[in-house]
Amino acid sequence: MARRLTTPKWLFGHVLVLAVVVSFTQFGFWQLRRHAERAALNEVTVARASAAPVALDEALAAAEAEVAAGADPSLAVRDRRVRVAGWFEPEDEVLRRPVSRNGMPGYHVVTPLRLEGDPDGRRLWVERGWVPDTFDQVPVAEAAPPEGRVEVVGWLNATTSPPTGWVAAIAPRDPPTGRLTTVAYLDPERLGDQVGGPLVPAVLWLESVAGSPATGGDPAGAADVWPAPPEPHEVTLGPHLGYAIQWFAFVLVTVIGYAALLRRVTREG
Repeated sequence: MARRLTTPKWLFGHVLVLAVVVSFTQFGFWQLRRHAERAALNEVTVARASAAPVALDEALAAAEAEVAAGADPSLAVRDRRVRVAGWFEPEDEVLRRPVSRNGMPGYHVVTPLRLEGDPDGRRLWVERGWVPDTFDQVPVAEAAPPEGRVEVVGWLNATTSPPTGWVAAIAPRDPPTGRLTTVAYLDPERLGDQVGGPLVPAVLWLESVAGSPATGGDPAGAADVWPAPPEPHEVTLGPHLGYAIQWFAFVLVTVIGYAALLRRVTREG
């Protein structure tokens, strides 16, 4: 009987089952690592969201220090609450797409803010909120920003740029030249020539203006004040733990099933 289980056909089966068990086990541990990373990110998100807002340059310096220590640049800046003062420049705003809300298509209105007292005349992109896709002309008259000097509180996010490699073939694209009014990416290199000064390498998601909550329109159409404020990042653990359990269950089923098969073959022999 032992000789039968060492024939080329059975040896191939043994190797195949071993490869399946090892692969499924690795997938399970990978999902556990993703679960742990998500939990750690949630802790950072909650801590930053509940912290008092700081000056923009202080937040950027803290993010740069984390990047120098090996952190992901997009995560190092994410969700840091800041307070800045300046003047909105709606003539240079753009619409970021696609942004759906409650199942409705639309855009985020993104307006540059000229920073007060900045020696370089920097501009900071401010995502002021969501508008339906019928508001497709900039500046959006139905969602005009406050005039004059404003004090803005919000949380930072990383700028975005088009992907490279094979993903670029299926990802949305912005025209390579010309002035953009609707964009898929808030790319400082692509949009730098559209504003009156250098861009801050971050985007501010609006929380409040001059101490007033950034209230806005209801996506269901109940209100007529736009834009609807940006929605903060969700603090959830995601499906990774459930996926890990599934992969380990597949390992268990494979081992038990193959052991049962070997036992049956042995008994029949």
